[in-house]
Amino acid sequence: MSNYKISVIIPTVLKSTRVLLKLVSILLRDNSVSEIIIIENSGRGLYIPSNEKIKIYSPKENLYVNASWNLGVSLAENERLLIINDDILCCENFCSKVLASGILEKPNTGLVGLSISCIKQFKREEVTDIEPPPITNENLLEFKPLNRYISLGDWGSAFFCKKSNYHNIPDDLKIIFGDNYLLKRNFDLGKINYQITGLNFNHIHSLSSASNEFSRIISSDIRNSKKYL
Repeated sequence: MSNYKISVIIPTVLKSTRVLLKLVSILLRDNSVSEIIIIENSGRGLYIPSNEKIKIYSPKENLYVNASWNLGVSLAENERLLIINDDILCCENFCSKVLASGILEKPNTGLVGLSISCIKQFKREEVTDIEPPPITNENLLEFKPLNRYISLGDWGSAFFCKKSNYHNIPDDLKIIFGDNYLLKRNFDLGKINYQITGLNFNHIHSLSSASNEFSRIISSDIRNSKKYL
């Protein structure tokens, strides 16, 4: 078991408080998690029973995904980070399993995200039915190198990195391509990015980003991504 602690960063616009609270509950039971930083972008306020690990930040305006990642990383007290969506549920002790593997301690490791093979997809109308996935045998946990910097499937739904391997995402990428930007920066620096296999995750695909209000911004992100990717 690793003695390292991890900071978890979760941006949210509260499309499903139910899923977010289930995720937070799972993470609170993981002994390797010392803080959960929630960037609450809805402006409506979020009530979670008081816990010393939970830190909620409510910006004056919606920072969207990538700037929320940047803010969360700047606030994190630990070198090791998990950045995770508010629409995904991980298995119990997810962070402890990854830290214990030692993958983040390899000097050439960049980012560590999810393989699409691990993820069970739910539709948005199934949000009330989603439950945490079953606990997985840690002996099945594997890390497969990504041979390119393209984010495959839902790789960026939950990814680990060290602060030293995180690079602030440019302001003109607001919702998407943040994971691609980080993958490419690490790839260009000679780091190896990985995808996790052998664990289970349940995901409500595009619960927030599929909203009509975000379509214009996503179109802008697609145009702006060309100069970075």
